[in-house]
Amino acid sequence: MEKSRKTLKALIVGLVLLLLGISMIVIGVVLNNHLNTVATDAGEKYSPAWFIYLLEIGGALFFLASFGNLHYYMSYRFHFKKMNVKQMGVIAVFAALSVILYYFGKFNLPFFPSWLDIQFSDVPAILVSFMYGPLSGVITIFVRFFCKLPGTVTVGVGELADLLIGLAMVIPTGLFYKKHRTLKGAFISIGIGMASGTFASVVANWLILIPAYINLAHFPMVALVKTMDGIISGGNGVVVESNFMAYYLFVGVLPFNLFRYVLVFAITILLYKRLSMLIEHFTGDFIKENKEEDIVEESVDLESISND
Repeated sequence: MEKSRKTLKALIVGLVLLLLGISMIVIGVVLNNHLNTVATDAGEKYSPAWFIYLLEIGGALFFLASFGNLHYYMSYRFHFKKMNVKQMGVIAVFAALSVILYYFGKFNLPFFPSWLDIQFSDVPAILVSFMYGPLSGVITIFVRFFCKLPGTVTVGVGELADLLIGLAMVIPTGLFYKKHRTLKGAFISIGIGMASGTFASVVANWLILIPAYINLAHFPMVALVKTMDGIISGGNGVVVESNFMAYYLFVGVLPFNLFRYVLVFAITILLYKRLSMLIEHFTGDFIKENKEEDIVEESVDLESISND
């Protein structure tokens, strides 16, 4: 009875925090868009005010807090594995690192369009999904999405596309590695993540991002074509409006994202073992990692038992 009351309380608190977080985020986006429109009409340069960031980051924190309560209820109701406070703290830290890397850890490459950024904010999401499963990576991606909204120039559409790309990358990666926690499994999961993330990037740019920049941010199509033509032919008119999307997707977006994910996953592999050992030391949580030899030995033992 006491357990049922506690889980019901966790559900109610979780839903309240979730609604509060979403409300703060929506208010921040609407207010930011309104202030941006006012500044644009007045011919002034706009940058989000401090309270916009406060609304979005506060909403993201409430969202993260709601997950803890809802996860407690779901683990009791559907017998999910519970996530302890230390693990939630680790996820919160990695989510904050993802936001910081998004704002301060990105750069452009001269042979790709200037609006395509090499950025490493996906690294914390992949690391934490390797440690605690894909749901942890999903939380990190969502927190980053909420904290990015104050800087939107597409009424959140561009950020939504980035959210979908991040989820398409981190979910298959985390799911596969959760079932195959070996070095071979890590590399296969990375290959799956690269393929799914790159595919999602191509689709999102085609159906969401470019239309949003043109129709919502009022970025002129002529400028997009001119930029791509300068990269492809040095401004000789090879890229025109009719073939822009094909050149942009398969000469720009596709190789760019493959290169970006190679860097992201290489850094992930280099950091994962060291960081997981460090987190085990400070939290006392054992992050299970099977070795190929252990799996072979375990299968041999099971076979001998069955023969006996």
